[in-house]
Amino acid sequence: MKDPIGSFETIKENFIRYIKTAFRTKFEGIEKERYDLLNYDRVLYRKPWIEPLPDYVSSGKKINDLTLEDLGNALSDAEVKLFKGLVNTGLVGDFPLHLHQAEMLKQTLLGNNCIITSGTGSGKTESFLLPLFAQLSKELSNWQAPNPKSTSINNWWCDNGGLSAREIVNTSNFTLSNAVRQRNHETRKAGVRALILYPMNALVEDQMSRLRKALDSDDTRNWLSENTDGNAIYFGRYNGSSPVAGEMKKVKDDGAFAINTRKVNQLKEQLQQIETDSNRVAEYIQKTGKIGSEAKDLKSFFQRLDGAEMRSRFDMQVAPPDIMITKLFNVEHNVNA
Repeated sequence: MKDPIGSFETIKENFIRYIKTAFRTKFEGIEKERYDLLNYDRVLYRKPWIEPLPDYVSSGKKINDLTLEDLGNALSDAEVKLFKGLVNTGLVGDFPLHLHQAEMLKQTLLGNNCIITSGTGSGKTESFLLPLFAQLSKELSNWQAPNPKSTSINNWWCDNGGLSAREIVNTSNFTLSNAVRQRNHETRKAGVRALILYPMNALVEDQMSRLRKALDSDDTRNWLSENTDGNAIYFGRYNGSSPVAGEMKKVKDDGAFAINTRKVNQLKEQLQQIETDSNRVAEYIQKTGKIGSEAKDLKSFFQRLDGAEMRSRFDMQVAPPDIMITKLFNVEHNVNA
């Protein structure tokens, strides 16, 4: 932020202006007294606390400048090419890495367990995602090309042209039927490559935006299509916000299991809402002519159902994502269950 004091003053004055407009009186004295009261610390606001931070030591190298030695000689030339290509589509910008980011990348690839404790804004997220992306790059070249997607895989939840509950649920085990599973076209084995744990949902949401930019942006989709035979790196959020809690089966009066139609309809409704929000954002971007990083930032706040982000808990239960983001509570609950 170039002008934190100016930003604070602007926000403060906007709030005061709203109060004056919404609750205006005809008495000039009251108006002035109220303005003076609202413009006093501890009434409407607190004075800003600003902590200047020095620049972190730079490695002097951008992603494309990294050598085999910088990567601990842990990757082949082909794997390095895949790593750099993947990272450049959305994880980091075109600027040198901080020294601690480059060092953590190298040390992790050398097999060391690493902890990073640098301050806010130091790029801690990139520090642990870069080694993960490097490891994924070692696997990418070995993944077999997926099969063509089924015709219903991206629209089964729709009211018009969608599928019925009996078509959605496999009644032999009450999981998603193969026709609607998000990853039913893949030939590689699904499995969690990384588990990212956070203590709060707010941090999970921030991480999802970062991963959408890095693994599900238009640039990343195009790059993966051209360089990995159409494979995707799947990621998913497993917490209270993940559609939907519960099971797809219910117990009837006679003790037999049946399809939980209410739960299936709830899942369809939530997916419809997610799709509606995504379409509205796309329309807004097109209408306003936003391009580049601004458009990418807007898209990153919303899930797209046709991409690499896992749609639901039920999808993750039958095909775990490569990267799972969750809270420790959810892990403990699932293990105990």
